[in-house]
Amino acid sequence: MPAVPPPIYALLSTNPHPNKINSLTSLPINKPGVRRALAILVPAIIGTGVCWLCVDLANIYGIALFLGLPIVISFLASFIYCYKKEANFWATYGIACASITVQGVMILATAMDGLICLVMALPLSLFLGLIGTFLGRMAARASLGKGVTLLPLTLIFLFPGLVAFENAFPLPAPLRAVTTSVEIKAPIDRVWESVIAFPRIDAPPEGIFRAGIAYPIEARIDGHGVGAIRYCTFCTGSFVEPVTKWEKNRLLAFDVTSSPPPMKEVSIYEHVDAPHLHGKLESKKGQFRLEQRGNIVILEGTTWYRHEMWPQWYWAPMTDQIIHRIHQRVLDHIKTTSENSGSGHPN
Repeated sequence: MPAVPPPIYALLSTNPHPNKINSLTSLPINKPGVRRALAILVPAIIGTGVCWLCVDLANIYGIALFLGLPIVISFLASFIYCYKKEANFWATYGIACASITVQGVMILATAMDGLICLVMALPLSLFLGLIGTFLGRMAARASLGKGVTLLPLTLIFLFPGLVAFENAFPLPAPLRAVTTSVEIKAPIDRVWESVIAFPRIDAPPEGIFRAGIAYPIEARIDGHGVGAIRYCTFCTGSFVEPVTKWEKNRLLAFDVTSSPPPMKEVSIYEHVDAPHLHGKLESKKGQFRLEQRGNIVILEGTTWYRHEMWPQWYWAPMTDQIIHRIHQRVLDHIKTTSENSGSGHPN
């Protein structure tokens, strides 16, 4: 950790001159406005520095960054705010939340990340701020003779070790699968034609796609059968998809050998190249399965992917939903194309 507020050292050592500690009451930090400003800004600055170390140097988007850092920031904010002062828990928590928010502004200002990613991480950070606030108040109350410092300080000082451990032993990301289906009232051979290569999607992006998430535009194919190369073009680039299974009117499966960035960051800058845009969320393979049921064709799309952001229990539902929305945009377009037109790619 780059820095620790000076009062912590007073708590960890025996001072033979208690009057010097008591003289802190005459320092400007005890003015309400100054104390609040320090409690908000100092942890935010420290947190931004730690974030830079985790993301830009170590390229880690893990437990330390998303679970540990919010606790550390809220701990420091609460400790500074409550040192030698009685403070309500929720007022202290408000200071901690303000510090977490200011850190987010600093991340935006330094182009480390974009607005959408920060908004996605905010609920988890604010929840963890409750833990940091509790620990920070516990440590600070010792300055009034009403609490203990060993437990909270031990937990906070474990944070650098957690960063080092994650860097040395990265967690393996599981392979996840997302499946979406649609019913199409069209001949199955016509649906197959649109699955192989669908024309440009003219519908404007909606919802999460307007917020910067990459969305599909069109698909084309070079070749025929197994070994053909399919290109699915998104607004950020093209997926390269060598075909591995070609069962006409039944199954089209492919690997993904190259993929574009999963989003365009919303920022005050024209371009933000955050490290997580490269290799942290990658599709590995996909398939389209067709099944005839009476005069209805069930078209099912599946994507297998990995994302190296932790904790998985927090990020995975979000990425699953994003991929589901991508599927839905493609499947709805194939449905419209198949039901309204008989033209397509040779099969």
